[in-house]
Amino acid sequence: MKRIKELFAKNASLFIVIISAILLLTAIYEFYNVVYFQVQSNDECLWVQKYSDKGPIDIEVQNVKVDGVAWNAGIRNGDLLIAINNNKVANTSIAQSILNNIKSGNFAEYTIQRGKIQFTAKVYVKKLIEIGGLADAILAIIQMLIGFVVLMAKPNGRAQKIFYAFSAASVLHSLISFLTNLFLKNITPIPFFTYIIGLLWSIGVSFRPFLLLSFFMIFPKPFELSEKKWFRRLIMIIPTIITLLIFVLFVNILKTSFQVTKPNSNLLIIYFSNILDIVYVIALISLVINYRRLKNNNEKKPVLIILISYTIAIAAVFYTSLIAPAISDTVFNSPQYYAPIILIILVPIGFAYSIFKYQLMDVSVVIKNTLIYGAATIGLAAIYFLIMYVLGQSISQAIGTQFQTAIAGTIFIIFALVFQSTKDRFQDFLTARFYPEQFAYQKVLIKFSNDVSTIVGLENILDLMNKTFVRALKINKFAILIKGYTPGYFNLVKSFGIDKNEIILNGQLIDNFLLKKSVILNQPIIDRDDFINIFPNEASILNHNNIYTIIPMIIKSKVIGLLLFGLKHSGSKFAGKDLELLSASANQAAIAIENARLYQIEAEKLRMEIDLEFARKIQQGLLPKTIPSINGLDISGEMIPALQVGGDYFDLLKISDSKIFVVVGDVSGKGLAASLYMAKLQTMIQLSCNNDKTPKDILIELNSHFYKSIERNSFVTITLALFDTQNRKLKFCRAGHMPLLEVTNDSVLSYRTQGIGVGLEKGIIFENTLIEEEVLLKEGQIFAFFSDGITETMNESTDLFGESKLSEVLLKNAELQANTILKNVWDEIIYYRGNAAQNDDMTMVLVKII
Repeated sequence: MKRIKELFAKNASLFIVIISAILLLTAIYEFYNVVYFQVQSNDECLWVQKYSDKGPIDIEVQNVKVDGVAWNAGIRNGDLLIAINNNKVANTSIAQSILNNIKSGNFAEYTIQRGKIQFTAKVYVKKLIEIGGLADAILAIIQMLIGFVVLMAKPNGRAQKIFYAFSAASVLHSLISFLTNLFLKNITPIPFFTYIIGLLWSIGVSFRPFLLLSFFMIFPKPFELSEKKWFRRLIMIIPTIITLLIFVLFVNILKTSFQVTKPNSNLLIIYFSNILDIVYVIALISLVINYRRLKNNNEKKPVLIILISYTIAIAAVFYTSLIAPAISDTVFNSPQYYAPIILIILVPIGFAYSIFKYQLMDVSVVIKNTLIYGAATIGLAAIYFLIMYVLGQSISQAIGTQFQTAIAGTIFIIFALVFQSTKDRFQDFLTARFYPEQFAYQKVLIKFSNDVSTIVGLENILDLMNKTFVRALKINKFAILIKGYTPGYFNLVKSFGIDKNEIILNGQLIDNFLLKKSVILNQPIIDRDDFINIFPNEASILNHNNIYTIIPMIIKSKVIGLLLFGLKHSGSKFAGKDLELLSASANQAAIAIENARLYQIEAEKLRMEIDLEFARKIQQGLLPKTIPSINGLDISGEMIPALQVGGDYFDLLKISDSKIFVVVGDVSGKGLAASLYMAKLQTMIQLSCNNDKTPKDILIELNSHFYKSIERNSFVTITLALFDTQNRKLKFCRAGHMPLLEVTNDSVLSYRTQGIGVGLEKGIIFENTLIEEEVLLKEGQIFAFFSDGITETMNESTDLFGESKLSEVLLKNAELQANTILKNVWDEIIYYRGNAAQNDDMTMVLVKII
C-alpha cells in the first residue's frame, strides 16, 4: 500500500491527465453514442403499456399525429400493437428495439388489432436524435476540458477540486444515453458492467447538483455556512443516500423490465430528479447572492457571465420539463418544442469564457506559462529555420548545392549543442523578464539551500530561516513551528508579525491529509481552504493572523515542522512556481533540523554509553572477584558480555572447606534491564544457598519469589550445582539451561536433565518437571557449565560453534589446569568467529576434580 501511495505521489500530474483523459473519452463516446447508436426510430405516435394484476398485457397506440407516418398507415388512437415485422412485442422496450433496427426511409410492417379485427399497416420509419442526451454529452465534453485546466492550475485548491468533481459528475451524468441504448437492446441476461455503469450514472445524477451548490457556496467568495464542518458533511451525505436509492431503483427497473411485474421505479426516479432540480435552483440562488456581495465591477463581470448562462440553462431545463409537454404532443410528434434543452451547454461555455478571459481560479499561472514558454519555443524554432535558410542559401551559392544536406545536418548539430549549453540561462532570462518577483525568490532560496546545510545547531538554523524569509523575501507574516514533545502538537519557535501566544497547532490530522494530497502533488501544500479540515480548533486563529499558506517540513515521509506564510510583498498569495521553491527550501531546512536533532541524539547517546559503562562496572562487580579455594577442586570461571551490560551470570558460593555451590544463569534479553534482573537473581541465590538445602530446594524457592517480580515476557535459565568433596558427590539441577558436560576417560558426557526456566510458571509445573541429578566425583573429571552464547557463536558463514566443537576443545585440553583450559576455549572461539561480531554473552565455569 505504501508503494502504491508513493507511486501516486511521484506521478500525480500523470494520473490527473489519465483520469481526465478517460472521463473526456467517455464524454466523447457518449456524444458518438447519441448521434450514431442511440438514434431512435420514430413513428410519430405514442406507445402506452397496459397492465393487469399479473403484469403487462397490451401496447396501446395513443397520440397519433395527424398526417404523420402512423396516421398515413391507417393507425388510430386506441389501436393495439401486436407485432412489428412479424415479431411479437411483449412490451414497449422490445418494440422500440425492433423498430430501431430498421433504417430510416424504410417501411416497418405493424400488426395492429382494432377491436376484433387484425390488420397490417406499413409505417414509414423516421429517425430522431435525443436532444437531451446530445446536450448532456456536449456539456460533459466542454466541462471536462475546463475542469482539467482548472485543476492543473492549482491541484490543492478547494474551489478547483470541487469544480473538477462537478465536471467529472457531468460526465457520469451523461452515461444515461449509454444505459438507454443497452436497455433498448433487451440484452438478457443483463451484463454485469451494466450495473457498474448504472452505479456511476447514479453517482453523477445525485452528486452533480450538490457539487455545483458547493462550488457556488465558495465562489467567488465563501459563505460562512460553507466553512461549517456539519454543512460539508451534510452536502456529501445527502447525495450519497440519493445515489443508493436511485441505484436500487435502477436495479429494480433492470430486473422487472422483462418480467410480469409493473415497473413503478421509473416514477420514483422521476420524483428524485425533481428533488435534484430543486438543488440546482438553490445553487442559482447562492450564485445570485454571491454576485450581489461583490462590490467591485471588475469582480462582478466574470460572475455575471456565469450567472446569465446558468440562468438560461435552468430556464431551458424547466421549460423542457414543464412547459413543452403542456403545449405540445410528445417529443416524438413535436421534437422542435424540446430543442431548447440544448441551451444547457451555455453553462460550461460561460464558465470557460469567464475563467480564461478573467483568469479566475489561478488559471493565470498555467496560461501565462503556456504563452511565455510556448512563444519562446516557437521563437527558437523560427530562429533555427531562419539560420538554416540563410546559411544554406549562402553556402549553396558559394560551393554549390551538392553538399546542402551535409551542411544542414552540421548546422543542426551546432545549434543543438549551443541550445543545450545555454537553455538554463535562457530559462533564467525568461523568468527574470516575465516573473521578476519569482526570479528574486529563486536566487534567495537557492542561497538559503546552500547555506543551511553548513549551519550547526538548531537555534542557528532557525535564525537563518527567519532572516531569509522575513528580511530577504520581505514577508510580513511568518512563523516556524517544530513538532514538540507532546505527540501531534507543533510549537512555535520563531515568528514575525504573529501573536506568539496563540500559535500552537494540533497536527494529529495532518499526516492523513498530506497523504491524500500527495496523490496529486509532489509538494503537498496546506492552503487556507484546508485549515478547517486539518486544524479545526485553530483555523480561526490562523485566519486572524492572516496566514494563507502552510508548507510542511518533511523528511522520510514524516512532518517535523511547519512554515506559516502570509502574503507576498506584492500582496498576492504564493502560487505555482513560488510554492515549488518554498517546498524545496522547506525540505532542505527539514534535513538541516533533523541533522541538528541527530547531533543532539548522538550527544545523549554518548552520555548513555557512559552510564552503561558505569553499569557494566557494577555488573562486573557482582561476579566473583576471586575463585574460592576448595579442597580437591580446581575452579575457573569468566563471563564475556556482548554489550556493555550482559544478561549472563555466574557465581561461586563457598559453604565450607568441602562444599561449594556453582551457579550459571542466563537472563532473557541483554543490556541494562537484563543486568538488573541478574543483580536481583544473585541476591536471592546468595540468601538461599546454605548447608541445609539441595539445589532443587533452592531453585523451587527461587522460582516462587522470582515469578512474582519478573515481567511475564522475561525468564532466567539456571544450572545450580553443589560440589561435596568430603562425600565425593555432585548434586545439580538444570532449570531450562544448557546441558552440563562431564569430561572423563577420553569421553564427554552431556547431562540434559528436565526443567523449565525460572519465572515462567508460578510453581506446580516448575517443581514437577525439575530433576535433581547426583554424580560421584572421581579424580580427573572436568565439569563444564556454560551459556548458549558459546555454542551459538557464529563464524562469517553463520555456522554455529556447537556443542561437539566445544567437547573437542575440552577433550584436547583435559590434562591442563582449569584456568588454562578456559583460556584455550576462548582462543578457539575467537579464532572460529573470525571477523564476525559476538552476538550473545558468553559464560563458562570449569570445575576439575583433583
